[in-house]
Amino acid sequence: VLDKIDTKFLKDTVADVVVKACSACAVARPDDPVGFVAGWLEQFVENDAILKKRVGELTVKAAEETADVEARAETASAVSDHAQRAQAALAHLASLSGDPDELYIHAANYALRLSSTGGTGVRAYVADLEEPEEDEMAATLEEPGEGEEPAVAAETETDETEDTGSIPEPGEPEYGKFFFRYVAVAAAKGDDQNFLVGKKLERGVGVSFCMVDNTLKQPWIDIQHVMTYRGPPLETREGDEPTDPDAPPPTKVHFVGGFPRAGAFFAVPIVLVTGEVAGMLCLDSVKTLGGGNGLAIPDTDKDWVRLVAAAAATAMDAAAAQRRATLLQARDEQTAIVAAIAAAEAPDESEAAEGEAPKENEADAEPEPEEDAPPEPEEGVQMSDEDTIKALEFKKRDREKRLAVAEVALLATQKRLALVAHLVDLVDETALGEIRSAPRAPKQTWRVVKAGLYAAGFKKFEFDTWSLTRKLLGGEFRTKLQKLNPNDVTKRDAKAWAGVHKCLAGVTANAVVRESKVGAVLHRWVDAFVAVSDATLEVTELKTAIEDFENEVEKTQERIAEAVADAEAAAEAEAAAGGAEAEAEEA
Repeated sequence: VLDKIDTKFLKDTVADVVVKACSACAVARPDDPVGFVAGWLEQFVENDAILKKRVGELTVKAAEETADVEARAETASAVSDHAQRAQAALAHLASLSGDPDELYIHAANYALRLSSTGGTGVRAYVADLEEPEEDEMAATLEEPGEGEEPAVAAETETDETEDTGSIPEPGEPEYGKFFFRYVAVAAAKGDDQNFLVGKKLERGVGVSFCMVDNTLKQPWIDIQHVMTYRGPPLETREGDEPTDPDAPPPTKVHFVGGFPRAGAFFAVPIVLVTGEVAGMLCLDSVKTLGGGNGLAIPDTDKDWVRLVAAAAATAMDAAAAQRRATLLQARDEQTAIVAAIAAAEAPDESEAAEGEAPKENEADAEPEPEEDAPPEPEEGVQMSDEDTIKALEFKKRDREKRLAVAEVALLATQKRLALVAHLVDLVDETALGEIRSAPRAPKQTWRVVKAGLYAAGFKKFEFDTWSLTRKLLGGEFRTKLQKLNPNDVTKRDAKAWAGVHKCLAGVTANAVVRESKVGAVLHRWVDAFVAVSDATLEVTELKTAIEDFENEVEKTQERIAEAVADAEAAAEAEAAAGGAEAEAEEA
């Protein structure tokens, strides 16, 4: 039996415990050694179970503490990562001073993606504050008939040597006619809110104008329940009686979709350093089929939206400062251009000295008297062919005189265009960035730009708003301008050129240079180009008219010659017939 005992198993399991029990028994020398050893082993088992339980508890506790430490470390890391991402986002946003549209899109996306929910359950959008667009085609100029060129508006006379004036000081405008236009939106996947982009929020609708009205200006709008909100009337002014029965009704939240829904709304104005409100950045949780959780917006998200709006304002302030610095350069540049044009157009004294000496009393000679027009025929009396020729020749001589004047004017305009032709090469994408960075249209500059767009073949709907116009101000715009030929008037579109003339009507170089450096350069070129094209068209039309009169005279003379020939032939026939009759009588 001893040979079959697994001594290794005993050594590995109970040997140490039994030895300890026997050692204790040897030390104690009890009366019942076997019972002592048995009791000792029983007590050992109980103590071992307690010890293992305690070790297990300590192990679990240590594991929980380790997990808690790791979780806190992960949370701290996540918070630190979010803070770093937020700081990076704000720094990036503040650097976007080139294009307001890009700035708006990033502002909406950052406001949403770095919110506490990561964009779930809420949506962000930006609305800029705009002035009503001026419709140049609604001007009072007489519309041309089909195939006719438009009447050219009277140009405002300006003194090119006049000082360009001081650059307008930046400040807060009057917002009475301004409206909000939604320009960017960001929402969770599946919550399509792009339909909002381009829509207007007119004055008197919604609650947002309380952030721009001088008497009601609020630092932000925070509405917990948009469906039940009732605020003070937007049109209230200081001194109004609160119980005035004629006062406007309380303000309600405007639902673009038209159907009231549950949720919260928070908006902050984008305020520039001048105090001007450029637009607003908003968050809402309005519950729809596509998204929105309908819950209140956390305070942390409100603080984040304020920071994003401030960063956007910083970018716009930087762009405004850059535009202002550029304008200071524009005045000197335009002064040099005016001086160069004046010097080139001044008469050359040496050439005048080498020319023919003026004839005696030439300066005192009276101008050639105006030729009287042929009398009109009496009513009901048809004009004879001879009188028709006289009338046509009179009209022809009149057009020839006008042509001589027009050709001189054409040469003058071509000379001026040659002096400023290089300016269009300066209107590159980098230079146009000055205009693109303006969130609101510089009015005079926009008219010049639209004149160029009309001439280059763009359609009115493509630049109907300032936002659309900004998107066209790139390299393609300059390329199309460079390809234009002012001496080719065969392809002039009457309606487009009506737009060109209406846009330039009343625009002066001095007004444009106070708004934009590249705008002033473009105006010099466009104005000279249009002058050459108009003068070429006038010369072409006069030549065509002269040719038409010559053809009509020729046709009339042919008709007279035919009539004379017919009369002579009739007379010869009559004479021949008379001779035959005489011969018959004699026979």
